[in-house]
Amino acid sequence: MSRGPDLHVVGVSHHTAEVAIRERLALSTEEIARCLQAEATAGRSLVILSTCNRLEFYWWGSADREPEFRRFAAERAVSLDPTLCYRHDGEPAVRHLFRVAAGLDSQVMGEVEILGQIRRAHRLGAAAGASRWEMDLAFAAAVTAGRRARRHSVLGRHPASVSDAAVQHAARCVGGSLAGSSVLVLGAGEAAVGVLRALEMQGGAARVTLSSRRTERCRALAASVPRANAVAADWSSLGEELARADVVAAATASRRPVLDAGALAEAVRGRNQHFGLVVLDLGVPRNVAVAARDIPGVRLFDLDDLRLQHCPATGLNAPALDAVTHTLERELEHYDRALRRRDAAAELAELHRLGAVLAREEAERAIAELGTIPEEHGEVVRRMAERLTRRLLYPASRTLRSR
Repeated sequence: MSRGPDLHVVGVSHHTAEVAIRERLALSTEEIARCLQAEATAGRSLVILSTCNRLEFYWWGSADREPEFRRFAAERAVSLDPTLCYRHDGEPAVRHLFRVAAGLDSQVMGEVEILGQIRRAHRLGAAAGASRWEMDLAFAAAVTAGRRARRHSVLGRHPASVSDAAVQHAARCVGGSLAGSSVLVLGAGEAAVGVLRALEMQGGAARVTLSSRRTERCRALAASVPRANAVAADWSSLGEELARADVVAAATASRRPVLDAGALAEAVRGRNQHFGLVVLDLGVPRNVAVAARDIPGVRLFDLDDLRLQHCPATGLNAPALDAVTHTLERELEHYDRALRRRDAAAELAELHRLGAVLAREEAERAIAELGTIPEEHGEVVRRMAERLTRRLLYPASRTLRSR
């Protein structure tokens, strides 16, 4: 890139903070909307990316949003020392956003959900009026870069997600396959859909049950992934479903645990199973009480425990990574040219406006000096002045567009 734009990002991610810290910083859609509205009202730009693996504030311009990020963290009892918080400014910030969109900065290399999360984050910022056109351009370019990085590399041939890694890990925990197992999925949102699709790809589970407090939503989700052979269950029957399950995937948006130690202890009481109950906590904040780790027969794994689980794309060799990096570099160049063209557009418009004013003034002066002449002759003088001005401005216009 020829120059560093005024994009900035400050954040915390799975690279720097464990899930116990990330869950304190997690923001709901409603909380993000209120924060963005306040920024827009104050005339400031901001886009907030809040996922299971990261919280990042993006902004454009000279106003510094990092103190606000730190105040927010302090309000949630998180002290952001240099090992937890990172910041990028200018070109490194754009490069970071592009890498996040491509899944290269994810817990599971190449994960696909991040593209949708970036689109939604930017949509919220734009809807609140907190995303100026420069940020619109950056986020649109990042989504395009993420798509093309997958399309032209091994990332697209091995689409990955945390849900894939979780289901693969569960299969290993019960002997290498979910064949004959009973799987309970808690949740009715995007994460739950991801688990269902991963189960669909894995195949072989004898019973898949989907449960949340929104039973109708569960029925709709089960029907949307027919090959997962999932059925919906009322939340009131949670205890019975836990007792039947071999694997539980908790993927709700609840701010507090939906499974406590008592419920899980009851679920494994009297079992005579070699593998016990495998519980996958995919929520941030966590869906399962930490005390459940101490229950005999319960094998609890949260997102940090899954950090070392790999999808096929994780073991990318150097040439494969080079292909992804090359695609991102090309997209960064496209973005830089688009940004320069937008910058130049305003200057060109003003230049041509001034040129048109000068052409009219000089044409009228020449007509006045010529005395009484037919109107059609005056039009010839005016058109000549306009053409001459445009020809004189052409080299300057070409320079502005190409710089």
